[in-house]
Amino acid sequence: MKFLKISVFIALTLIFTGTGLTTVFANEALPDVSSDSNLEFFTYEDSPFTEVSADPALTKDTDIKALLKAVPEMKASDVSIQNDPYEPNDTIDTAASIPYGQTIYANIGRADDIDWYKVNLTAGTDVAFLLKNIPAGTDYDLYVFDPNLNYAVSENSGNLDEKLYISIQTSGTWYVAVVPYSGYNPDQNYSLFVGNAWRTGSYSAPTSMTFNYNSSNVGTILPYQTLDLRQVSAIPDTARVTSISFYTYSSFGNWGNQIKYIYSYQTGNWYETFVGLNYVLDLPSNLFVKQQWPITTSIQTLFTPTASYSPGINFSYQYLIE
Repeated sequence: MKFLKISVFIALTLIFTGTGLTTVFANEALPDVSSDSNLEFFTYEDSPFTEVSADPALTKDTDIKALLKAVPEMKASDVSIQNDPYEPNDTIDTAASIPYGQTIYANIGRADDIDWYKVNLTAGTDVAFLLKNIPAGTDYDLYVFDPNLNYAVSENSGNLDEKLYISIQTSGTWYVAVVPYSGYNPDQNYSLFVGNAWRTGSYSAPTSMTFNYNSSNVGTILPYQTLDLRQVSAIPDTARVTSISFYTYSSFGNWGNQIKYIYSYQTGNWYETFVGLNYVLDLPSNLFVKQQWPITTSIQTLFTPTASYSPGINFSYQYLIE
């Protein structure tokens, strides 16, 4: 349930017994975090996803029409044919079928050697096209065509990796072309991966926070404390939250009907657990893990004169394969 900025309304019921039981039921606004000058959203590059189009921007002078019609002259003695299990695949009509989700290895054996591949893809999936391990002293580029021959390109300089991430809009046979812009090496393979763009991961840690409960703050939302994950190297920069849950790292005393709250500076919203449970509800799918996370809590019942709660936190996430 998202908490937006709302007017404060508090309803209190206090119950005291000889055992020190304190119960307070409260409805009140969560803290306004937007004015906290110590918080800032971790900045990211624009979305790495690319769309295919009929005329995408090119950074090199590759002739796409000529590429689609190219018929390189091949000889049985060519080293590329002898060393490359996917040859002959120098035209779109002779494109070699490759498995989805597996890395293949092949080489460029001549200056005019174009390696074509094909793979069946399904609309609604996010797919990574990764051309890596390009030999030193060469420059290979990556071109991806949908069934209608709309295309996307990755044309980095030198032997830098070529990467395309595409949300598939059209089901059917997609084509991948590895094109030598300059240089070639028949003795050293490049690697090509076409598969799911996302991998899953998790991060779990104590928060180093302590929330203290007593009879005066039962039923109130305590001041928030901030968990900063912006510079945690173990978390990929592209990691996006799939779930958040809390656990008790340490505590003393006894309480009931606890709610945990966590704020995303990225969206400007608070998110909460169900009463007495640990999983955070109603999280959007676009939250980056690497940001600052204000956290707070409240309880409705305190069974001991005082109590203390130190939470740990679990993030499950997905991140882009590199």
